[in-house]
Amino acid sequence: MGFREVTKMDMRRELARLVLEDGVSVSIAARTFGVSRVTAHLWVSRAREQGLALLAEKSKRPHSSPASVEAGPVDEFLAAKAERPYWGGKKLLAWRYPRGAPFSLSTANRILFRHGLTVKSARAQPAVNRFERGLPNELWQMDFKGLKYPKLPYEALSVVDDCSRYCLAFAPVADQTLESVWTTLWDLFGQYGLPERILSDNGPAFRGGATRLPGALDVRLWRLGVWTSHGRPWHPQTQGKVERFHRTVETELGNDLRHPSIAQARIAYEEFRLRYNWERPHESLNLRTPATFYAASTRVRPATLPEPELPPGAISRRTDAWGNFGYKGERFKVGRGIGGQRVELRENEHGIEILYCGNRIGQLNDFRV
Repeated sequence: MGFREVTKMDMRRELARLVLEDGVSVSIAARTFGVSRVTAHLWVSRAREQGLALLAEKSKRPHSSPASVEAGPVDEFLAAKAERPYWGGKKLLAWRYPRGAPFSLSTANRILFRHGLTVKSARAQPAVNRFERGLPNELWQMDFKGLKYPKLPYEALSVVDDCSRYCLAFAPVADQTLESVWTTLWDLFGQYGLPERILSDNGPAFRGGATRLPGALDVRLWRLGVWTSHGRPWHPQTQGKVERFHRTVETELGNDLRHPSIAQARIAYEEFRLRYNWERPHESLNLRTPATFYAASTRVRPATLPEPELPPGAISRRTDAWGNFGYKGERFKVGRGIGGQRVELRENEHGIEILYCGNRIGQLNDFRV
């Protein structure tokens, strides 16, 4: 016949029996079993309450669990996660429970962790100096989203409001040309009004690849009273808001970013744009959606592109198709973007400056051929 192993509970019962039945002092019993007097008193006290035969370890589980969550809210939260798999607990709570969540963010994160649904955090980015406009339509940022390979029959153009992060356009267009960009912007101006300024890089559609001379798109926007800015070459951080939007697009759309036809892409892109604007909480907006911050511009787009005007008595010269003009026996070049247009020459403290539609292009001597 085998022998049962003596357990810690057996030793504790024996300690209590020696004290309660044999009259051994607590100090001697504690030394005998190699425990402190506090521990010995504890087990003797429990033996009095429970009886020696029923003596057992008390559960360490708390009498109440204020952080516990019923199955219903957990299931609802997990269903929200299934709908938006790339969102973390903070965004999911703000989206699903705009009037108050049934549990805290820490509880939400525990639920996600327990079900293996935690979103992997992005690598920490180096600190940069960020700028942000104070009101909607002070600045729009514009860029193409790289679609990589295979080659598709369209390009993806994005326009984002700097202040509210509202996506004004995320649209498949035929190509990266001036006319594709202009058609999209003209429609946006009709829907949202005119911004004060538009920021882009120096790509062919935005500036003809130039980094110093104005492009044809600049000139058209100036005629509307919309000023333009361009980021430094190979420095995408300047267009940080639209670049960040593109990271979100890549993460949340994945393969749905690339479709065999422009018609299919148009439907998918517009669905994402609406979701991004109206459903997706934005952390830089205190978990509000861009749509709650954005308001259309009060500057209404004209029916047609207005002709440029010159101040009365202004000195001007008409450029040829290549943007060249003559002044006092010398030749100057302002680029093909202003080809066939009149530029204004105005004296200042540095000499003579060149302007178009009131927008300063630069000092005359800097454009000598």
